[in-house]
Amino acid sequence: MKGRTTLALLLGVPAAIFFLLSVAFPVLGKTGEIFDPILSATCHRLPERCIQMPWGTSGLCARCTAFWFGLAVGISFMYPNTIRIPFWIGVLFLIPLIIDGVVQSETAYESSNILRTLTGLTAGTGISILIFGRMKNPGK
Repeated sequence: MKGRTTLALLLGVPAAIFFLLSVAFPVLGKTGEIFDPILSATCHRLPERCIQMPWGTSGLCARCTAFWFGLAVGISFMYPNTIRIPFWIGVLFLIPLIIDGVVQSETAYESSNILRTLTGLTAGTGISILIFGRMKNPGK
């Protein structure tokens, strides 16, 4: 249980922080600038690919914002769960992101922010399934 808890914290807490930083970035003002190097290291942050919220533009692109949310929520559901999810389900959740990324890279196609959000969300959830879906929870 100790290793499982440590892993959940090491992945889940930063994922939640990145998501919260992304959605709170517009309201942080000058304070948000201290997070620029961290956010820029993980995302291209192109404004046209960021989420337009009523309070401003997200600090990460739509895909990255959704990915970190999916990872954080996925871990919070997968961590205490006694249900084992097959590895291939996690892989299946990654396929939309891979297809969308490859098609955008190799053609003139450009996906919408809605599609980027959906592929990021499924990929973040898929990663949590890959990590915790088969891991035994000895406390249950």
